[in-house]
Amino acid sequence: MTKATEHYVDVPAGQYLFREGDAGTEMYIVESGSMAILRNARGSEPIALLEAGDFLGEMAVLEDQPRFASALARTDCRLLRIERAAFAELLRQNVEIAVRIMRKLSLRQRRTEQRVSELHQELQRLRDAARQAVEPSAAVPVPVSPAPAPASVAPVAAKPAAASTPAAVMASTLALQHLASGQRFALEAGRDEFLVGRVDPVTGITPEINLGPLDVARSLSRRHAKLLRQGTELFLREEVGTANGTFVNGQRIATGAAVAIKPGDRLRFGTIDIELVTS
Repeated sequence: MTKATEHYVDVPAGQYLFREGDAGTEMYIVESGSMAILRNARGSEPIALLEAGDFLGEMAVLEDQPRFASALARTDCRLLRIERAAFAELLRQNVEIAVRIMRKLSLRQRRTEQRVSELHQELQRLRDAARQAVEPSAAVPVPVSPAPAPASVAPVAAKPAAASTPAAVMASTLALQHLASGQRFALEAGRDEFLVGRVDPVTGITPEINLGPLDVARSLSRRHAKLLRQGTELFLREEVGTANGTFVNGQRIATGAAVAIKPGDRLRFGTIDIELVTS
């Protein structure tokens, strides 16, 4: 049975916090446990799995509409309840929640546009197939002239491959090394951007550098920062909505500013200490 206090809601495993179509005047932040988000059209397959730090129910608060989906406790859960009247103040005090809501809305819009485009292409394909079935074109033979004999071409000597410069080699073999455990995260050659953060179950985004398993203090934002490769140089940029800061050699960097980094630099994401090394 679901139990509610002034600010918290406790939901036993197997119980619903709310169901699709219910009226909604509150949103929730998961403090502990795991919640499955379900839609009737998808059956028992969850569209998202939420854990501590994730939020849900914000759409009913924003739109003043019935619940878009159902929320089912997979384990015993404790959630912080935020009423509509306190929602604006929450966004003012916690920028990361506001940014994540915007990203969630943006992702939903992209998926809708992609689905509409796919349906349009399928409809066009069916129209073309129907037109060909009703009005088959008569095959008209076209005379084919014999191909002229190929002209003699002098062989071209292959150019020797250019030797890799030390700078190019360095740029393709960089890695982030966790100072406490020694675990390394290689920066894949050929990629220009690397998102640093942890898995976001709300949007389904997994960063290229997933530091979530190392974040015992839960200080890391889901989209914490980005590594940007430009030629042989590497830059670090903190993402909008990051809560606990990004540091280079002990100095906190400004959000949105690209800071050049090099092997040997010490980086900190929240409370996670990292060194940029060559592998």
